[in-house]
Amino acid sequence: MMEMNKRLKMDLLLDLELLRTFVMVAKTGELKKAAQAIFRSQAAVSMQMKRLEELVGCTLMERNNRGIQLTDAGETLLGYSEQFLKLNNATFSALNERDLSGQFNFGVPTDYAQDFLNFFMPVLTREIPNLEAKIICDRSRTLRKKLKAGELDIAIVAGEPDYTDDQLLWSERLIWSASAQINVEELKEIPVAIYDDNCIISDLCISGLKKSTISYRQVFSSSILENVATAVHSGFAMSLLPESMFDSCKIQEVSSSILKSNSVLNMNMINSPMIDEPILTKIAECLRLASNTQRLGSRSV
Repeated sequence: MMEMNKRLKMDLLLDLELLRTFVMVAKTGELKKAAQAIFRSQAAVSMQMKRLEELVGCTLMERNNRGIQLTDAGETLLGYSEQFLKLNNATFSALNERDLSGQFNFGVPTDYAQDFLNFFMPVLTREIPNLEAKIICDRSRTLRKKLKAGELDIAIVAGEPDYTDDQLLWSERLIWSASAQINVEELKEIPVAIYDDNCIISDLCISGLKKSTISYRQVFSSSILENVATAVHSGFAMSLLPESMFDSCKIQEVSSSILKSNSVLNMNMINSPMIDEPILTKIAECLRLASNTQRLGSRSV
């Protein structure tokens, strides 16, 4: 009987899907955030963690007012899980070296350059280690032209109604924003910062102002969206900002009775038709994973 028990224990196999979810829960510290990052329901993630604990025979995490904390056993499993997942990816890369290797020219919106380097490239490097990336930064509309001209393989661009073949990566609201220190209702004339560039956000901002009945004056313009956000944070102006740049500690959403926006910014992936579908699927998965990690704690276009 003892010999059989030993053999049964030796035959136990860890499920890589469970380990991937476990790593995401450990990294985010919340079931809800982990579920968002891997495109599953919170209930499904909770069930996966229960199955994993049953499989390994010990408690891996505990909940408290700070979120989810790993136990000593959880910390041990986390280290091994990351190694297992890296080895899994390295194995597939080695077996499919022709498909998941080579040089790719990536087009990235200028205002996403830092986020791409900080969040997206680490994921691409980890998931597709043989990928050689060359990054070209420009405006979304210019990136579309560059890809059409054969200068890019893949690009992240802002979605627009005229383009229907884009592959959606993520979406976020566009919010009329003002400094938290300003009483907007008392202003007779609204100071506005304009994102002065050939892009969808600029178009929607100007269109929204023209459709409104408020009195406003342009006091700031910049072709760099971060500068526009800084003008809002400082209380110098109001503007239309992506939700991921909305810092609730510094700014407030302008009442819809003053300025209303129902617009959603879609960030999409476009690609050269010369790239094989399996490679596109893998890269899209990496970009979605990185965008979720970035948006769980950061900013936007």
